[in-house]
Order: sequence, then C-alpha cells, then structure tokens
Amino acid sequence: MKLIKNKQLLIWTGCFLMLVFFTLSSFVRHVSSPFIQDEIAQAVNDDRWDFTAEYAQPLSGQKRYLTGSYYVHFRKDTLIVALPYYGRLNSTAGASNQDPLDFKSTDFKLTKEKRKKGGWFVTIKPSNSEVQSMNFTFFDNGTAQANFTMTNRSAIDFSGKIAAVK
Repeated sequence: MKLIKNKQLLIWTGCFLMLVFFTLSSFVRHVSSPFIQDEIAQAVNDDRWDFTAEYAQPLSGQKRYLTGSYYVHFRKDTLIVALPYYGRLNSTAGASNQDPLDFKSTDFKLTKEKRKKGGWFVTIKPSNSEVQSMNFTFFDNGTAQANFTMTNRSAIDFSGKIAAVK
C-alpha cells in the first residue's frame, strides 16, 4: 500500500515538474525586448537587413541543421542570396545545374507588411532568377522564417535569425 502511494506521489511530482518546465521554456521563447523590436523595424523600413539561416526544411525530407555561413543580404538596391538547396527538380525546362539559391540580383519587387501580432512579412520577387518568390516572416524576438517558391523545383523553407545592418 505504501509502495503504491509513493509511486503515485512520484508520478504527480514528475508531471508537475514537466508542466513547470514546459511553461517556463515557452515563456522564454516568446519574450522579446523593445530594443530588438525597434532594431528590426528600423532595418525593414531602411531595407538593410541580413537573414542568417540555421535550419533548412525541404518540401519532402527532414529538417536539416545548417553548418557554415548561409544567408540573404538585403540592401535597398541589391539582393545577395547564398543558401543551400535540397529538393526535387519538377521540370528540366529552364533549370540550370548551379544552385538556384546562390545569386545576386538588383532587379526585384519588394513588398513589406507589418504583422498584427508583431514583426513583419517581407516578400521579394526576383526577376532574373529561378526563384519566383521569397517570403520572409520576421518576429520581434529576432527569429525569422523564409519560404522560397521556385519555377522548376520544389519549395524549401528556412528558419534562422534576422539582424539589422549597421
């Protein structure tokens, strides 16, 4: 009888500790300082920001941790993309042998929209690339998501960080 009560107490204590741990960990992830929010807003407004990719998620396949320097540099008139591509070729028409996410462009369309929950949606549509659109979601805590839609290849997502360029 005493053994059963000790097991129940141990189970309830474990459940309580797990609940506290998950509550605190989710709280820490969503906390952001006003300084970071203002810095991101200024970077988006000035069209001077850098996205650094930490993970890649192909349309079919596993999420991959990226080692090395993979980025998107955006300046008012220049877009530099240096990201890896993992995915499938849907059509050979117009596809090249080089990495479709390794290019520089000065010919693109840009749209920016402030999110209701904080942060920004930024869409870039390069004219001279296999990439149809690059959709970024910048969060107030400095993290970011990016989705790349392509003409002849499957889409790919990235997650990472956004930083203002000084």
